[in-house]
Amino acid sequence: MDTPRLILPSDVELAGQDSRLLARLCNNGRYVRVRRSVYTEAAQWQELDEASRYGLRATAFQLTTKRPPIFSHTTAALLWGLWVLGLPENLHILTDESNGGRSRGDITRHLRRQDDVVVRCGPFLLTDKLTTTIELITRLKFEQAVAVCDSSMHLVRYPKPGNVFTSLAVPTSDHAPQWNTDTPLGQPLLKSNLLNAAESLPSRSARNRAVAVVEFASGLSGSAGESISRVRMSQLGFVAPTLQHGFVLRDGRNAFVDFWFEKQRKVGEFDGRKKYLRKDWAGGKSLEDRIIDEKNREDQIRAQCAGFFRWIWADLMDLNGFERLLRQAGIPKR
Repeated sequence: MDTPRLILPSDVELAGQDSRLLARLCNNGRYVRVRRSVYTEAAQWQELDEASRYGLRATAFQLTTKRPPIFSHTTAALLWGLWVLGLPENLHILTDESNGGRSRGDITRHLRRQDDVVVRCGPFLLTDKLTTTIELITRLKFEQAVAVCDSSMHLVRYPKPGNVFTSLAVPTSDHAPQWNTDTPLGQPLLKSNLLNAAESLPSRSARNRAVAVVEFASGLSGSAGESISRVRMSQLGFVAPTLQHGFVLRDGRNAFVDFWFEKQRKVGEFDGRKKYLRKDWAGGKSLEDRIIDEKNREDQIRAQCAGFFRWIWADLMDLNGFERLLRQAGIPKR
């Protein structure tokens, strides 16, 4: 759907009405206050998913600032399609002035020199992909940092139209960015570039942390769930699998699996489940056809290996349970 229109008190006054009308419309449920002095129609707000609501909050904040803010950290990560677990509560803003304002309310400000790390995405300014990634992997928990780093290097096998990023020299366009993408966007980062950026960090602890994350990361990971699965396997001491191992199906198509344990000839796959419900998955087929196709794919892979096992998010959240799952599947420790 189109981005809901945001309404300011000044818009109402220009129409010759009392700006207090907005507060009354909000009180009777027709309007929603997106942030102080910025409103939208409640019906349109209700149609938005949580990520799109977060994006509308960012738009509303930009409308109330004298200069366009520079979005950073997890806010920028959403526009880049990096695999951030959950939505951030606050909007994250970059400032290069020590007196550039304090963090307050739902705005978190981060002090750093801007130099040439800023790009444009439609009406928004944000930190570039490398800067966004490095800033996050030095702050997040290790497994979450690996997911972000994996996604920054991930080359999408079947790319789709997505957010467009340009230099600041390019004028603002009519492009309406999407905030609810789970597909990494922009050119994949190279591990060498990430390592160089990590080695340039001023703090030794930040350098060590960033280097450890980058060294562990892999652009072959296909989702945040796969990234965290790999971290859990390492933490528990299991042998490292091969990622995205290919099998040839009976009709000649290639099928790539999440994890391949070569010596055991076992296939493991993280199953996010939500993919079966996405309309853009599997060419828009019906849910029944998607499940049947996935069953046929799995049966043909099973015929070429010694075992096939799956797990879901709940399994990853239970470390002891995930260890039992891997042991029962016959995966040995190092």
